[in-house]
Amino acid sequence: MTENLIKRYLLEKAYEEGKEKEILRIGENKYQNVLFGQLKNGQIKLNELEFQLWLKELRARKTMFGTYLKQSGYLSNVDKIIEVTEDENFSCMRGMFFQGERERIIEPVGDNYCTRPNSNDLKGHLIINGMYANQLIYLARSYANGSFTIGYYGQEDSLYTKRVLEYYRNLRTVLKETTNDKCEVIEDNILNSDKVYLLTYNTKPIIKETTPVITRCSER
Repeated sequence: MTENLIKRYLLEKAYEEGKEKEILRIGENKYQNVLFGQLKNGQIKLNELEFQLWLKELRARKTMFGTYLKQSGYLSNVDKIIEVTEDENFSCMRGMFFQGERERIIEPVGDNYCTRPNSNDLKGHLIINGMYANQLIYLARSYANGSFTIGYYGQEDSLYTKRVLEYYRNLRTVLKETTNDKCEVIEDNILNSDKVYLLTYNTKPIIKETTPVITRCSER
C-alpha cells in the first residue's frame, strides 16, 4: 500500500476524531507527515481491519464520482482526461469505458501546498475528486489550455467531507473571477447520505441521467 494512501487515511481519521483546529493550525501536509512518522516509529498503530474498510469505501466514492460525471454528460466530447489522484489504483475512471486518452497525476492529499508539479502539460479535461498538493497550479493550467470538472463525492455527515466542501465553496468565488463567470456549480444529494459538489468549466453536457441543482458562480 502506498504512503499517500496511508497518510490520507490518518488525516481523515484525525478529522473524524474532531481534530480540525489542530490540523488547520499546523497544516494538513505537515500534520499527516507527523502522523506517518509516528506510525513508522511505532508510536501509533494502524487498525488493519478499519484501514481495509476505509480503502473499500474510498474506492467506492471515487467510482461514484467518475460514474456521476459520465452519466451527467460532463465527459462527453472529451478527448483526454487528466486526473489528479493519490494512487494509480484509486482512480475515478478505473474500470470505466472511455475512448479517449487518460493521464494520471499522482499527488498526496492536502490543503494545496505547493511542491514541484508532477505534470506541466495539462491540455485536456482535468478532473479532481478531493484536495491535493499543487492543485491550484494544475487548475490554473487547465483553464488556460482546456477545461475541468473538480469537486468531491463523500458522505454528507463526515467531518472530512465538510472540510473539503468548505474549501470548494470558497474556491468558487475565485473561479468566478478567473473564468469570467463561466464556472458552473453542481450540488446534488445522493442516496445513503452521499453528496456530490462540482465546479465545472467549459464543458457541454449532452446526457442528463441525474438532476443536479445547478447554479452559476455569480448567483451564489
